[in-house]
Amino acid sequence: MLDPNPPSEATMRRLALIPAGILFLALPLFAACSDDDSDKTPTVAATATAGASVTASGSPTNAPSTSPTTATSATPPADGTVDPLGSGQQTPWTVKSDPDPSSAVVVLDDVRMGVHPEEGGWERIVFEFQGTQRPAATIEYVDKATACGSGEDVTIDGNAILQIAITGADAHDTSGNATVPSTITGPGTAIKGGTSTCDFEAHVTWDFGLDAKHNFKVTTLTNPTRIVIDVKQ
Repeated sequence: MLDPNPPSEATMRRLALIPAGILFLALPLFAACSDDDSDKTPTVAATATAGASVTASGSPTNAPSTSPTTATSATPPADGTVDPLGSGQQTPWTVKSDPDPSSAVVVLDDVRMGVHPEEGGWERIVFEFQGTQRPAATIEYVDKATACGSGEDVTIDGNAILQIAITGADAHDTSGNATVPSTITGPGTAIKGGTSTCDFEAHVTWDFGLDAKHNFKVTTLTNPTRIVIDVKQ
């Protein structure tokens, strides 16, 4: 039976240039199409991966970078900066408890000192407490330091004594173990050091020896709860 759609003359010329073995395999393909299909572009199915586009190298263009990053921001002082308002005073300063009146006895968790450069330099004393409640305190210069249990004088190195008397706090845990050291060393030139002189019946007292009487500022900080005394150098 004759093929109703015989290959065209141009198709026959192209077939003549193909080796016989390959021609035998290719004839059915040519028989299934006509010259009108020769300029059609085949469609290729593409599979995309959700959330990533692929580059020529095969790496996702939005893949996370593995290059290390370097932090450039400066770390602020751990206990904040010195309040710029006012030059301080040498008269007694009282800190009210929060809440007032206090609802429980809090535990003194840390006593530390440091130096801040603001306004020509300050030396900082920090009392940090457990929990969110703040005890009351009085900060003042005194003529001498005494042990609250015995009443005996305590020798403090320095020419002036700055006393921090805290009410509604303990410096020991429920087993009687001290939660802070009994002495600390001064951080700079004004404060020589501090000594614990009382931890009895929710009263905690520290006396700090200074080279002379300096102006001081008192602030309170939260998270964690702190009473901060800044002494002008």
